[in-house]
Amino acid sequence: MKIDSTKTLTEKEGYEAMLYMLMHYWKATGSNDLTDILSGGEYIEKDTPADPVFWYDWLDAIEKVRREGPPPFKVLYPLDPEN
Repeated sequence: MKIDSTKTLTEKEGYEAMLYMLMHYWKATGSNDLTDILSGGEYIEKDTPADPVFWYDWLDAIEKVRREGPPPFKVLYPLDPEN
């Protein structure tokens, strides 16, 4: 499957789409191994990802950014001063 697109993203939209895509991948697979993501998303020939699902997940992530905005904030808990 060859991919093709002429639409553009801002740098911020691209970053936020990447976050959505990584969160989706982690929830779907439970894997935090970056090599899994890179091996599926890399091209095996011009405009052809090793795993076409990555392209569709990317398009879904872009649409989510445009529809919902950035991912929710990460909640950071303060350190307990008594521990």
